[in-house]
Amino acid sequence: MLPLTLDGHRVSTMDRKLKEVAAKLNIENILTKRTYEVSGGQAQRTAIARAIIHSPLLLLADEPTGNLDSKAAKDVMELFEKINRDTGVTTVMVTHDSKSASYCHRVIFIKDGQFFNEIHRGDSRQKFCQQIIDVLSLFGGETNDIFSIGPK
Repeated sequence: MLPLTLDGHRVSTMDRKLKEVAAKLNIENILTKRTYEVSGGQAQRTAIARAIIHSPLLLLADEPTGNLDSKAAKDVMELFEKINRDTGVTTVMVTHDSKSASYCHRVIFIKDGQFFNEIHRGDSRQKFCQQIIDVLSLFGGETNDIFSIGPK
């Protein structure tokens, strides 16, 4: 509830919003737990709750699935999709994970600090994921980065 406290909301408003967001993120059962008692996925959902509790227009996410197993990562990405669909919140996400990126509507690739490419998702997330992998395959290094192993 820290963002609401900083915004000066009443305790009754904070309690109501906490219950709404916890229900939306399916974390009601951890509200009374200590930090060491929650899983990585629950901790990530808690971070998302903290980010969305004051109804922002923009959500920034830096490697939101980086420390999660594949099931928890899928849940988090589906949650970002749902938040966008239900509330219109735009999410800007930095990730190195092509599967997580495939949940986005648009992917911008940056290489060495420069714009490299941009692709947009169509109807198929699977095809989009393959497009992401295809673009990533072009990232390689310079041609002189590969050295011969054999005798010269």
